[in-house]
Amino acid sequence: MSGTEHSIERGDLVMAVDAEGEELPRRALGGPVNGANFEVVWVCREEEWHAALREGREPDGVPWPVEDVRPRVAADATP
Repeated sequence: MSGTEHSIERGDLVMAVDAEGEELPRRALGGPVNGANFEVVWVCREEEWHAALREGREPDGVPWPVEDVRPRVAADATP
């Protein structure tokens, strides 16, 4: 499923699939943007999102290929 099939915005809870196929819970730092060779979504770990909010700064994130990012649904939530 392509990540472009869903609207992803800043602050959205997403799942990012890594090279081994593992789904990683992340926060989107914005919607899809053009990267060097393909569209990406900038994402960060949940801990970084909350630390940045507490400290009044922008979260540090990494670009992730848009096709490997999807919105998180309730079933994705970890206890």
